[in-house]
Amino acid sequence: MAMNELVIRNGTVVTASGIVEADIWIEDGKIKRVAKELLRVYRDTDQPLEEWDASGMYILPGFLALPDKSYAKIRSLEEYLHAVRSLAANGYTCMADVLHVDPWKKSDQWRYQAAIHFNNVIDYTMVVEVSASQMARGLVRQLCLEGYRSIRVTVRKQEEINRLEWETFSPILTSYRVLLTLHIPDDSAISREEKRNMHRQWLRRCRFWQIRTWVKADWAQALESFDDFYHVYQVKGMTADHALRFLAEHPFRSLSVMASLDSVQVDLRRTKWLDAELLRLLVKLCSTNTAKALGLYPRKGCIIPGADADLLFVKKEQWLTKFDLYTILNFSEIRLPTSVMSNGKWIFAEQQFAATIGMGRCHLDIKPYNFVM
Repeated sequence: MAMNELVIRNGTVVTASGIVEADIWIEDGKIKRVAKELLRVYRDTDQPLEEWDASGMYILPGFLALPDKSYAKIRSLEEYLHAVRSLAANGYTCMADVLHVDPWKKSDQWRYQAAIHFNNVIDYTMVVEVSASQMARGLVRQLCLEGYRSIRVTVRKQEEINRLEWETFSPILTSYRVLLTLHIPDDSAISREEKRNMHRQWLRRCRFWQIRTWVKADWAQALESFDDFYHVYQVKGMTADHALRFLAEHPFRSLSVMASLDSVQVDLRRTKWLDAELLRLLVKLCSTNTAKALGLYPRKGCIIPGADADLLFVKKEQWLTKFDLYTILNFSEIRLPTSVMSNGKWIFAEQQFAATIGMGRCHLDIKPYNFVM
């Protein structure tokens, strides 16, 4: 049975490509049409039409949370719901979670680790984490057959990269088009220069074997090969500020960078952008580019026909408040969304969360090789 059709009128739609006044038609959790309705559209159905007025609001695509920590390890339902609802209240409508694979576990046990996500209120995808010593042809093939398309490799020493048998498992990764991520734990006893050398060596290997990968990097590293399709850089802090300025100054150039919204810092004293333009750049960096890197674009990270109706509503007068100097420096003056919609359903509105849980869907059929940034 089809859901009632919803029309959001009089809002200002903000996407990575621009800002426009438009109405949004939503049906069955998908965006059906994005246009300013000048004449009433003919409807060949008797289903009731619900209208929602978004006057004075920016409408954004939902942001995506990167796998910086594992939510699957949470065992308390109350604690888990608090964590994912906090993500939703901060504008995240999809998350990538880490699924750690131990060599002694079977595939059923891997999936059981993520059972807590059946209570999720937002969509999610899984990033499988393995240690460098586990990266063998047999395990990689098994993970691919299980449907996983994103693998995070934990490396603590540079020698571990040299010991990897790239020639055995790289054909499997390229055949299944799997995204490979380098993860260097924070507690690794290595210097910053050693970490940079590990990043460069990892990127060279992935480029040679034509495997798409992402690493956490500073701005200098990102500029070394910012237009390389196979290299994706996760930035944070003031490095994200440099990335936003590059996007503003070179709107038609490729920049393979992404960021999590809560890790972005912007020095507003140096900006000449309008408030809406800064919001557009944030959507491109933290929503559209992140969705492309995770293989979820164009279902996520955009407002186009066919995309999931994951929308944020932000009041224009509360977008940038600038009431304290320190908030201007660290960009923490961003107000939380007024309302959040996931798959066409309200999950946060009027400072209240929806009582229903388990609405989030698991996306394993990701395609991280399909789009450039």
